[in-house]
Amino acid sequence: MNLRRATPEDANAIATVHVRSWQAAYQGIVPEAFLRSLSIEAREATWRTTLQAETSEVYVAEESQEIIGWISVSRCQDPDSSPITGELYAIYVAPEHWGSGAGRALWKRGESYLRASGFLDVVLWVLKENRRALRFYEVAGFAPDPGREKVIELGGASLLEIRLRRSLTR
Repeated sequence: MNLRRATPEDANAIATVHVRSWQAAYQGIVPEAFLRSLSIEAREATWRTTLQAETSEVYVAEESQEIIGWISVSRCQDPDSSPITGELYAIYVAPEHWGSGAGRALWKRGESYLRASGFLDVVLWVLKENRRALRFYEVAGFAPDPGREKVIELGGASLLEIRLRRSLTR
């Protein structure tokens, strides 16, 4: 597996992994109609803009020159964050590669970037019902950030997100 920084030319592959991962990971959590409505083309346009703007560090995992996963990290955008807090904005791996180690490798790359950038801790937001993701983050050393949760609306459903945190100094 090869890890590298993403480029705007990767937008379609990143969007494909993004949509397919959502459709698999959020079954039974997010309304089915919403998951079916997700568009690779729309997501690709968003990713192309994001990658061109370089608003976050995005890395991809490739296997046989095919992008199988990606991670996006940078400074935390939460209003209550400090300048030393980074954020794992998202990490997704194509469903057929779940359990392959791609997610762990991507997290290690993102963690390395955050440490090198001087962040002392990192947070992320995850749907409380996403048990698979919660297990992944727990193994990676994340724990719930007490009292930090919010309700988001997706496809007409109100869903609870919780914030997780971990130190980067250990």
